[in-house]
Amino acid sequence: RLSTVDLEEDIDPVRSRPKEIPHNEKLLSLKYESLDYDNSENQLFLEEERRMSHMGFRCLEISRWVICGLIGVFTGLIACFIDIVVEKLAGVKYSVVKKNIEMFTEVGGLSISLLLWVVLNSAFVMVGAIIVTCFEPIAAGSGIPQIKCYLNGVKVPRVVRLKTLVVKVCGVICSVAGGLAVGKEGPMIHSGAVVAAGVSQGRSTSLKKDFKIFEYFRRDTEKRDFVSAGAAAGVSAAFGAPVGGVLFSLEEGASFWNQMLTWRIFFASMISTFTLNLVLSVYHNKTTELSSPGLINFGTFDLEVTHPIPDGIQ
Repeated sequence: RLSTVDLEEDIDPVRSRPKEIPHNEKLLSLKYESLDYDNSENQLFLEEERRMSHMGFRCLEISRWVICGLIGVFTGLIACFIDIVVEKLAGVKYSVVKKNIEMFTEVGGLSISLLLWVVLNSAFVMVGAIIVTCFEPIAAGSGIPQIKCYLNGVKVPRVVRLKTLVVKVCGVICSVAGGLAVGKEGPMIHSGAVVAAGVSQGRSTSLKKDFKIFEYFRRDTEKRDFVSAGAAAGVSAAFGAPVGGVLFSLEEGASFWNQMLTWRIFFASMISTFTLNLVLSVYHNKTTELSSPGLINFGTFDLEVTHPIPDGIQ
């Protein structure tokens, strides 16, 4: 004797099956779909490669070096901008608090100065938090885990957009000026990666602007290599260490490596450090001194010898 369920399955077997998830663009999993880092070497691809002349191949190699140079220049300029703005904002904050301390010390109270210090720091931190939360949440944190995911094939939405870069820079400036226990070094890796992704493609998705250049490099494989160079340039600008930037990209980030990529990334790192040193030396009126250690800073001490040193002390 058939039950009611058996009769329903005989009448409509399709209705008894579990419903499949509809395949559409609104699925969250599709936003994190793996990037295609493997070149499909089919017949059409091989014919296109054979059709390329020797001069065309050389022009592509020169273009790769030019892009790496531009990545280094723009990453260094962003590092200079962050360093100068943080220095200016911190100077204004310290001068205001200093004047307040001098004013209220004479009357015997520093509680108002302490309250002003807390209010100024909280204001900077609040502005940075609002910018990141309301405009681009993907810019939160250092950005290093997101870039490592991207270099290993995970498509993180909006991780290398111009809007993300702007929010990242503003958030870093407000956080450091607000006295938080954070640094400018980690976010520089994310900033360099965003610069590399934009420059290498010759277009901006955020601005909806296509400059019609570097169109050959608009594929995941080429973009990945340039993002590796951008991450290395960010490390180089942060610590003043071009070799350290190459090693970071090699050991921590990239999933693919070859000898020519090593030299191009090292070139981008050197240009980034040189740009940072050059601009900061001009800004501090010390044009001939190219010895800036990057954005990392443990504080400086200006020692002035006011008494003669005894003969027996070296």
